[in-house]
Amino acid sequence: MQEDILLKKKPVLEAHLGKLGFCLVDMRFYKNHFGQRILEVLADRIEGGITLDECSRLNKELGSMFEEEGMEERYTLDVSSPGMDRPLMTLADFRRVRGRELRLFLKEKQDGKIEIQGTLESVGDNQITVKTEDTTIQVSLDKINKAKQVIA
Repeated sequence: MQEDILLKKKPVLEAHLGKLGFCLVDMRFYKNHFGQRILEVLADRIEGGITLDECSRLNKELGSMFEEEGMEERYTLDVSSPGMDRPLMTLADFRRVRGRELRLFLKEKQDGKIEIQGTLESVGDNQITVKTEDTTIQVSLDKINKAKQVIA
């Protein structure tokens, strides 16, 4: 039932957030330590950097929107930031951190390395270019096992 709700709500949520200049990072149901069902929505500005006030405003707007559509199950809506250390998974994620330092963990060695750290220089159709201390490396997204922005 929860998966059905998420599949049904996700496109509506993505479209609504997009019109406001935000993007949906993730959404999930979970139970907190009191047994309450929580619908967690992680949102961010398209270019990154959502504020607490924006999360609060989106929480009210999305709550009203979901109430109008009618959800038969009870839940608490929680709209929050994904945080700076969230995994980078999509081209949009990488575009958002262009010019910043990141760490990549590859599925297989490339240029003798399984782990690469450097500055994200560019984002192409299905690859990124990272400038390390030694060289510049192009990495296909399908070769990346895990990627994170380096927070100093």
